[in-house]
Amino acid sequence: MSEPPNSETAEINELRQKVLSFPNNSFFRFSYAQLLAKKNHAEEAIQQLSLCLKVRDDWMMAALLKAKLEISLERNEDAELSLIKTIELAKAQDHQDPLDEASDLLELLKGS
Repeated sequence: MSEPPNSETAEINELRQKVLSFPNNSFFRFSYAQLLAKKNHAEEAIQQLSLCLKVRDDWMMAALLKAKLEISLERNEDAELSLIKTIELAKAQDHQDPLDEASDLLELLKGS
């Protein structure tokens, strides 16, 4: 007999099922990516965030989370592009906190 799934697996599977059931719902997909990021599934989270950004290329928080995950995987060139996009979006949308965070991360990234 197989063991019952742990709560982490169950939580991921529940959101994955929502994404599969409603593939055009970007909010489910973003929530799924956030959970994957939280549970250290960076690669799959980046894939989901990329899909979110294909649908809505002005999604600043998706771009910022993607950049952070790329940094965690040491994909510095990809992270730099994501951070530049985040900075552009934050300026256009007048969001100071994400602008500051993305600018600081970009500065750190370029310094490494």
